[in-house]
Amino acid sequence: MEATRLNSILLVDPDKCRGCGLCELVCSILHGDGARPSTSRIKVFKNRESYTFKLLVCLQCYDPKCMRICPKKAIYVDGRTGAKIINEKICDGCGLCADACPFKFEDAIIFKHPSKNVYIKCDMCYHNEEGPGCIEFCPTQAIILKRGRI
Repeated sequence: MEATRLNSILLVDPDKCRGCGLCELVCSILHGDGARPSTSRIKVFKNRESYTFKLLVCLQCYDPKCMRICPKKAIYVDGRTGAKIINEKICDGCGLCADACPFKFEDAIIFKHPSKNVYIKCDMCYHNEEGPGCIEFCPTQAIILKRGRI
């Protein structure tokens, strides 16, 4: 019998999101990139005609294709959060992880860092004791963390 694993996922209530982009800003700051939303691991897509917003973030798959295909084994599972994390010290920027992601959308889930030769994605702010910064700072509480066992 296979042991159950912890899996956490960020869920977004599209009716609450106002497209302010604060989640992107906070994410980039917490990951050491300064105030550079282009490096954010969460992306806000805006439909200006309908004034609707969609937040895109890694879904932390139970059996992640990105992790299986990585030739350098640069993607691992964090034991505390269940997040799939790309180790930037091992990643060589080949992009196979991004190609393998079944949820890829306009290079928003797994994408190449704009100034480093590595790929990045949401890591659930595993390094932050308070949890994902996007949740903590979302002014409309549109982002929630769902934890559970699979």
